[in-house]
Amino acid sequence: MAPTNIGIGHFGRGDQIFNGPVTGQSFGRDEERRSEERRRADVGVLTVIEEEMVAVAEVLRSMHGYRTRRLDNDGPLVHEARFPAGGDEIRLAAMQTLDRGPRTSGLAFERLVRAYEPAVVLLVGIAGGVQPSVKVGDVVISDQVIYYDARREAADGPHRRGQAHTVTAALGHRLNEFFLTAGREARTPEGTPFRMYRGPIGSGDAVITDVDSEIRRWLGTFHEKILAVETEAAGVAQAFHERSTGKSPTYGWLTIRGISDAADAAKGHRDHALASEHAAATMRLLLPHLVFGPDSGA
Repeated sequence: MAPTNIGIGHFGRGDQIFNGPVTGQSFGRDEERRSEERRRADVGVLTVIEEEMVAVAEVLRSMHGYRTRRLDNDGPLVHEARFPAGGDEIRLAAMQTLDRGPRTSGLAFERLVRAYEPAVVLLVGIAGGVQPSVKVGDVVISDQVIYYDARREAADGPHRRGQAHTVTAALGHRLNEFFLTAGREARTPEGTPFRMYRGPIGSGDAVITDVDSEIRRWLGTFHEKILAVETEAAGVAQAFHERSTGKSPTYGWLTIRGISDAADAAKGHRDHALASEHAAATMRLLLPHLVFGPDSGA
């Protein structure tokens, strides 16, 4: 009787070659490596308004292999590119949300993660600065997002119930490394200088255009160092918090916001493009610090 092939054990890495027909399964291959092979992008990028998408797409066009594709035939246009980072190559996929606000940003996060299984999702765009030191054109990378819309309405006014989301430890370490090496001063590719900040931001459905807004006052009591306010990061943070583990791990999210106004009565569209370009430039500077994988020490 001919011997029965009951399987093949392969322990370690690399290929194993057999001559002749072989039937069986491969066991012992590193699961993290398999998940990395399934990943279609290393970094996913979400934008909201047109100026943000234009700025991010311009950065991606300067990279290797830039192309666009329609997601799911009837979905958004996705911009893809590859960015060399030392001995690694970071694959990026960027898309624009359908609308503004935390609800649509959370849905866009889910769609992007399902399609590309990125290690990191970046929300790149604009925000209103609420600290005197943060000027128009500066960039805030948030390490904490505080949702300001949860509240109880009572006769004596609203009683807010803040919900805070902090970036994962893995991304907190990468931010430490980034600011240690990059410092606080940066420049656009054209040479325009701006400052980069790290800290908490407020996020919710309400657009704030009043320096004496009750929301701004409340945010200051929740965290005295709130740097900016915007309307999407809370949705991304909550979507990440609630998602189940996929085939490939998503290590977390980061919000990169160029300051376009002071969240006051002068708020307008004049500096949207400027703030978006500075946020996209910061995204490019940050990319080498976002390499995750079996050999990255993540």
